[in-house]
Amino acid sequence: MAGKVVIVPGLAVRTYAEEPVERLRQAGYDVDLRPGLAWRGVPVDLTEYGRELAAKIEATGDPVDLLIGLSAGTQAAAVTAATTRLVRRLVLVSATLDPDRRHMLKMLAIFLRPNPNEKVALFSELLPDWSRAGPARILRGFRSAIKLPLEDVLGNVSAELTIVHADYDQLTTYAYAAWLAAEFGGALRIAPAGAHSWPTGDPEGFLRLVDDLARARR
Repeated sequence: MAGKVVIVPGLAVRTYAEEPVERLRQAGYDVDLRPGLAWRGVPVDLTEYGRELAAKIEATGDPVDLLIGLSAGTQAAAVTAATTRLVRRLVLVSATLDPDRRHMLKMLAIFLRPNPNEKVALFSELLPDWSRAGPARILRGFRSAIKLPLEDVLGNVSAELTIVHADYDQLTTYAYAAWLAAEFGGALRIAPAGAHSWPTGDPEGFLRLVDDLARARR
């Protein structure tokens, strides 16, 4: 078996990660794709979500080779890795949020603006996922993301750190990703021609990344 991988998807979404996850499973990885942040029955607060996941990991007692956060899931995953030492490597894909974008109106404006580098059908594909949270819970999730700077959490993470930035990420910048990696002793990886939801548009590239990081642990 290639290793244990836990993936925390973004705010109120999960379906977009299913194809990349299936590709990992076909390659032999044991993958746990967690529920979308802020879904009904799932914590809206990113810190609470992260601590809940850490408790689940601690309850099993099994180390997690790669804990991967996507978008706002990076913040929840960082909380998890700061809470349990059973996480061996923390991987933050499209880390949120840049300091100058920690404002509700800025966030919504960027979030709702179409990105020509994303899959055209992605927006409509995510509507059923968003409906599992509803507008009020999504807005509360945005507020939680704004109030939880990654730089306030990563200093407490003992796991190895990898930051992945996509070339055409509309929600975060290269400068922020590079600063996080440098400040907290992490490795910076670039997803060429990728957008914020990079894994869904490039499942094979995502698999190559996971393969590289899994080999680095052996």
